[in-house]
Amino acid sequence: MNSISTASSTLKEIRPSADTSKEGKLREACAGFEALMLKQLLTSARESIPESGLLDGGYGEEIFQSLHDEQLARHMAASGGTGFGELLYSQLAPSANLRDNR
Repeated sequence: MNSISTASSTLKEIRPSADTSKEGKLREACAGFEALMLKQLLTSARESIPESGLLDGGYGEEIFQSLHDEQLARHMAASGGTGFGELLYSQLAPSANLRDNR
């Protein structure tokens, strides 16, 4: 199970519905979007830190940092994240006829 699927499964449990595959795909997309937003946040935060020049890892360090930020963002989204994925799901589900409007 990949971390985006894990993130989508951590979103709130919902009432059983006839269209669970559509619902699961929407939850997975919302969790993936939350992970993407968290990665952008981490990347922007990392870029705001001035480089000391003492250690310059070059291109390899950039790739490692990018991969690290991506995995960290996925882990954060899988453990509940900011709640943005659930909020997005609650906004999109009624228009997809997955949940009753509240």
